[in-house]
Amino acid sequence: MSTEELPELSYQDFIHARKLHMQQETQESVKRAASANSENALLPDEDSRFILYSDGPQGIFAVFEDSEQSGWFYLYDANQRKILKAAHIYNHADAAVEEDIVDIGWAADESVCGLALWGEFRAFFGLVNDFTLLKPLKDSEERGIPPVEWPAGFEHYLEKKID
Repeated sequence: MSTEELPELSYQDFIHARKLHMQQETQESVKRAASANSENALLPDEDSRFILYSDGPQGIFAVFEDSEQSGWFYLYDANQRKILKAAHIYNHADAAVEEDIVDIGWAADESVCGLALWGEFRAFFGLVNDFTLLKPLKDSEERGIPPVEWPAGFEHYLEKKID
């Protein structure tokens, strides 16, 4: 596939899938009698401030969505129009996140996607397994997931130190 043919994410399809996923999550958490301070209370139901994405294999996208209240990371299957995984990353009350500090990438073999804020990874989702590694952002000074914990294939994201 040439670079001119990169797949695009359908915003409407993604939002529809996200709303369905969040409704299912909310219903499941009610069944589990989740506590009143559950993160599910922070689920985005308003419009996005911005959405960034990176395409992976066969119609799979790593998607980051920032709403007026919070930031979420998703693994989305565009063919099935379904959210495969979702993770709450931050609340705006804790940190002011803008589009230019967000990076999304894939492992060299496209088996895992990752989300970084200010150059610090905050989330990894495995595509073919249940692998999930999260370190939600509590404030802009907090360090992310240390490189020794990153899944294989992300070494190319390490910055080379100049002595």
